[in-house]
Amino acid sequence: MRLRLVGMLLLLGASCGVRADAEHDRIVADRAAAKARLADQERECATRFVVADCVEDARTAHRDTLKRLRQREIQLDEAKRKAAADARRKAIAEKAQAQQARASEAPPEPPKVRMRRSPQPAESFANRPADGAPRRLLGGDPPGADRSALEQRNEERFERRQREAESHREAAARRNAERAARGKLAAPLPVPPVASAPR
Repeated sequence: MRLRLVGMLLLLGASCGVRADAEHDRIVADRAAAKARLADQERECATRFVVADCVEDARTAHRDTLKRLRQREIQLDEAKRKAAADARRKAIAEKAQAQQARASEAPPEPPKVRMRRSPQPAESFANRPADGAPRRLLGGDPPGADRSALEQRNEERFERRQREAESHREAAARRNAERAARGKLAAPLPVPPVASAPR
């Protein structure tokens, strides 16, 4: 039943399309005839005594003819566009029905979910201290942490940083001493010209 209906619609659309194409061809022929008629009327007007009024009347008639033909062409184009849109809507609806029928026949597939990393429970983020925040301000050490081990790690980290800072200071002092020993002093700034000297 559906195939018969689709076939009839396609046949009807094709026949409308053939009629519309024939009508477009007729409009093109009418335009060419109107143009030839205008040229004939202008030549005839040239033989008269009062040429301007005759030519103006011929051109007005030509514009009216072209306007009427253009309106007819717009109507044909609009009808053709509507027919194509209706056919497209029907094709989309049929495709959706076919997909729905196939989906109801086939067992549903489980949704495919790809995860990049394992999910973390929301409370783990809430209990995690902010970066750089002191633990004593956040309510103490995390549960199960040995306080003495934590203090020892912090003390070792502090001492290591102190040693690194001291070695950096010593290296900077050595570099400065070497530069002074070589006797290379930086050149003094140039003397400013009189115009830019301070007053």
